[in-house]
Amino acid sequence: MQAPPRNLSPVDRAGDISVKAAANLPLQSSGRDLSRKQREIIWTAFRNHEALRAWPEAVLDALVEAGYLRTYADGELIYLANDPCTDIHIILSGMLEWGWPSTQGIRAVETFIPPGELANLTAVMTDQRSIHNQRARGLTRLFHIPAEALNAALERDPTLTASLLRLLATRARHLHDCLGNLGLMSFRARLAGHLLALGKRYGHTDNDGVTLGIRLSQEDLAALLMASRQHVNKELRWFIDRQLVRIRYGRITLVDTAELESIVRQPPAHSIEPFEPHRPV
Repeated sequence: MQAPPRNLSPVDRAGDISVKAAANLPLQSSGRDLSRKQREIIWTAFRNHEALRAWPEAVLDALVEAGYLRTYADGELIYLANDPCTDIHIILSGMLEWGWPSTQGIRAVETFIPPGELANLTAVMTDQRSIHNQRARGLTRLFHIPAEALNAALERDPTLTASLLRLLATRARHLHDCLGNLGLMSFRARLAGHLLALGKRYGHTDNDGVTLGIRLSQEDLAALLMASRQHVNKELRWFIDRQLVRIRYGRITLVDTAELESIVRQPPAHSIEPFEPHRPV
C-alpha cells in the first residue's frame, strides 16, 4: 500500500487526494465493491494525519468493507446539529463546512475541512449526535465508516485507541488556541490570524504570495469570525490598501505574510471589539 506522500505540504497532500478521488472513485458505492486501487485512495486519506499512519492495511480494509462512498452536491446539508451521527467521514474531495446552530438566523462557522481529514470522531465516540450543522462545499465525496465497525477494530486492537487520542488531543489543543486568540486579540489581529491559518491549510505559493485554493466570500469570513460583513469589509480594505492582501475574482492572496504575522502578535490598542453576528439577508 502506498504511504501518504510526506514530502508534500498539507495543502498539496489534500489536492493530491482530491485529484485521485475525482479521477478514480465513483460518486457512490459500497466499500466492498471498490477495487484495491480505489481502496488505496481511501486508505491514504485516512492515514493522512501523522497519528494514524501506523494503522495496518488489514484494519483499514475491514473498515472500507463495512463502509460506503457517497457524494454530496454543493451546499447540500449532510447533518443538522444534534441529528443522529453514527458514521465517521473520510473527506476525499470537496470540503465540509462545520457551522454552529442558531435560532436567530445567525450564520457562524467553526471551520472548513479539506480532503484528507476525518470528521465526526468526537460525535461518534460520545453520544453519536452531530455537534455541528454540516454542509458540502463544492462536489464533496465522503467515505462513511459506521461507528460499530470502528469500535470493533478498537476492541480487536486496543493499541489503535492511542492514535485516535493523539489525533483528538491535537485538535483540542488547536481549538483551545483559537479560543484564546478570540478573547485576547483585536479584530484586525483575529482577521489576520484567520487568513494565515487559511493560507497554511489551503494556500499555495505563487508569484504574488500565498493564494488560497478555495473561494471564500466576505460572508464566509464574517461567519468564521462571528462578525458583521461590514466590519470584515472595512478591515479587508485596510489590508488591501496596504498591499498585505489581494482579492481577484474571489481568490484571496496573502501578499505579505510577514506583516500579517506581525499584526497577529500586536497587543490590542483598545478594548476588544464587541461580538457582531452576521445575519444573512
